[in-house]
Amino acid sequence: MKALIVSSSREELTAFKDGMYIRLSTGVGLSLAAVETARAIIEYSPDIVISVGSAGSMKADLEIGSILSFDSVYNKDQDLTAYHLPPFSTLKKDGSTLSGIRLIGDHHTLLSSSSFATECVDGFDAQDMECYSVALASSLFSIKCASFKLITDMIGQKPFISDYRHILRDGRARLEVEVRSFLKNI
Repeated sequence: MKALIVSSSREELTAFKDGMYIRLSTGVGLSLAAVETARAIIEYSPDIVISVGSAGSMKADLEIGSILSFDSVYNKDQDLTAYHLPPFSTLKKDGSTLSGIRLIGDHHTLLSSSSFATECVDGFDAQDMECYSVALASSLFSIKCASFKLITDMIGQKPFISDYRHILRDGRARLEVEVRSFLKNI
C-alpha cells in the first residue's frame, strides 16, 4: 500500500523513513496543507493519505504525550451560521453542505484552524492546524484519509516552548509506530 504521510514540518516526518512512505511537508496552516496535499496526490497517486503531527487537547482526560487517531475533522474557520448553516460548514459548488470529513480512525473528533487554539470548543477532542485541508484534498480525489496526532499541549494553557519541543521530539517515533501498526491492519 502506497501511503502519503503529511505533516506541517520536516521535523515531524523524521521517524518516517524514505522508501516505506511518501513524505510530504506542507508548511503551517490550512491553505498550504490543501494545495500541497492536492499536488502530492496528483504526483504520487497514493492509496491512503495520513495526516500526522501535533494537536492541542480540548479534554482534560487526554494526557500530554498521548497519540490519538480521529474519525472526523471539521474546519473551525468555516462559519456560515448567519446563512442558517450548521457551525463549521460551508456550501459546495453544487449547493450541498460540506461539514465534517470522515476519517479512518477512532472515536475522537478533531477541529482544524489556521489560528493557534486558545479556547476549547464543545464536542471536539483536539485541534490542529492542517488536518481538515489534508482530508478535504483526499476526499476530493476519493482517497482514504486517516490522522494521528501527538497531544503536545492543553488548549487554554500557555505551553512552555522547551516542554513542547521535548514532547514533540519524544513522540515522533511513537507516531510512526502507530501509523505502521495502522497500515498493517487495514
